[in-house]
Amino acid sequence: MLSRAYWKRAFEQSKPMVDAFGLADGQLLEFFQDCLQSTAGQRSPWSICEECSEMFVFDRDSGRSHAVQNTRPPGAGSVDPSGCVLFAAAGWEQVFGRWPANVTPEALMDSCDLCRASMYSGEFTFTVPEDRMGEFRSQGFVDGDPVRPLRPDKGGWVICHTCAARLFARSHRASHNPE
Repeated sequence: MLSRAYWKRAFEQSKPMVDAFGLADGQLLEFFQDCLQSTAGQRSPWSICEECSEMFVFDRDSGRSHAVQNTRPPGAGSVDPSGCVLFAAAGWEQVFGRWPANVTPEALMDSCDLCRASMYSGEFTFTVPEDRMGEFRSQGFVDGDPVRPLRPDKGGWVICHTCAARLFARSHRASHNPE
């Protein structure tokens, strides 16, 4: 639920329907709220494929073990929508081009050095030092060059939660599937 990438993908899948029906602003806000409530209210654990796992930061070994054993991981079940509304709103903004009017936005603080996504106050961000970025790039974990130069004042590149989740997943996959 704390993945802007997940919310972006979910809203991208819904956008053609929203566009086809030409929902008015009030209906759009209701749609956003319904999506948030229904997704947060899911009680069953999610099963996700390797590709989609790049949207999330989680203990992959534990997740795989629970899936194989058909057990529920601790903390599985519905969540309070207020804890994930900002991630959903950020995903909505990326798809619909504006922040949902029924959500008070956090302060815009920066943008990701890998994907240019807006990063808001209180959002998880990560700094990748120059040597680690070199390793990630040489191993093919980064899809392209950073969109801005190294930030000497930060000691590397500042990346959003989505890009960090992708790097973590690819690194984990490579370390567990050596060639």
